[in-house]
Amino acid sequence: MNRFFLNESTGSEREKAIHFLLNPENDVKIKIWMKENWDLISDFASQTNAYDPVATNIWLNIQRKIKESNQDATPLPKKQTPLYTLFGKKVRQFAAAAAILIVVLSCLGYYVFFKPQPVEVTKVNKSFLPQTYNDVAPPNAGKAVLTLSDGSQVLLDSSGNGTIASQGNVDILKKSNGEIVYTGSASTDVSYNTLSLPKGSMPFRLLLTDGTFVWLNAASSITYPTAFTGDSRKVEITGEAYFEVAKNTSMPFYVSSSNVLVKVVGTHFNVNTYEDEKDLKITLLEGAIDVLADGKSKRLSPGQQARVADGSIKMLDDVDVNEVMAWKNGQFYFAGTNIKSIMRQIEKYYDVEVEYRDNVPYQFVAKISRQVNVSEFLKKLELTNLIHFKIEGKKIIVTK
Repeated sequence: MNRFFLNESTGSEREKAIHFLLNPENDVKIKIWMKENWDLISDFASQTNAYDPVATNIWLNIQRKIKESNQDATPLPKKQTPLYTLFGKKVRQFAAAAAILIVVLSCLGYYVFFKPQPVEVTKVNKSFLPQTYNDVAPPNAGKAVLTLSDGSQVLLDSSGNGTIASQGNVDILKKSNGEIVYTGSASTDVSYNTLSLPKGSMPFRLLLTDGTFVWLNAASSITYPTAFTGDSRKVEITGEAYFEVAKNTSMPFYVSSSNVLVKVVGTHFNVNTYEDEKDLKITLLEGAIDVLADGKSKRLSPGQQARVADGSIKMLDDVDVNEVMAWKNGQFYFAGTNIKSIMRQIEKYYDVEVEYRDNVPYQFVAKISRQVNVSEFLKKLELTNLIHFKIEGKKIIVTK
């Protein structure tokens, strides 16, 4: 854990440390580590000369959290050394370990901690804004819209179970769990359907006629044939989708989005094509896939991620697949993520607008259920005392 907080860990070591801290079964071990390293943490904090009121505010918050989380236990050493500037040097990052661990231990089932980015901060933290939450509940349905080949639409949330449409030799069934299933055989006339999810939707699962499962995220769509014919299978997506492709070596599966093509034989992978993200991201969980863009091709192995931007493909190893797949597994999971990336997910899931009134130069790590109201999600991030929120109707205002 020391290497993690000294910012000396490798990608795999960092991922292990994050999983360790996010596991509630390790609370006792974390407390013991804190007690054993408290003097060292405080000594590191006092090694810098530049006074920072933001850091002092954080340090006071640490003391309060220590008091709250150790009322019935042996207290930590009462060393009151101020926590000075947190930015730039490894020793300062280690000094923030106390704040990180205290917040982890005191979130009552939700685990949030922060990692400062190397930027200068001149503004003192503001006091909490009045918390007059209007609140926004999490979505309780898929809100999916199925557009058939003739242009007619079926609102799946309000349609009954059983056969909801037939196209050629293919029947479209809605199961009791909301899943859409295509059954039947191919004909000479292949029809195309589009399944769309608006913002504020739960993920939706689709079973194609070849046995491929597709999970669609909010603000996403997939266009696909009602049955696959010929020597390939091809679908087109916008937004984000996770695929478990039925293996068929004689009929490879293709996923296209914009000018990027993913070629599959049989495998599990996630594709994130949201337009408000900087890169298109393809993450492989199992098997092998080829990513093709602008005449270039890269093959991925499990755990790798391809990021495509402006025709170039960048490969990343040791990607935290738990973070990538959190949306499908009913969680928000951030492993050192900046606030704008976090709030983009909040915008899509809760169907809200976000306004920034301050620059918040921190990265956050959080594991929070998607079943909570947006106010509860925001309060968990506010525990760091590095960021504050106010809800006005369907708008969330972000400040320091």
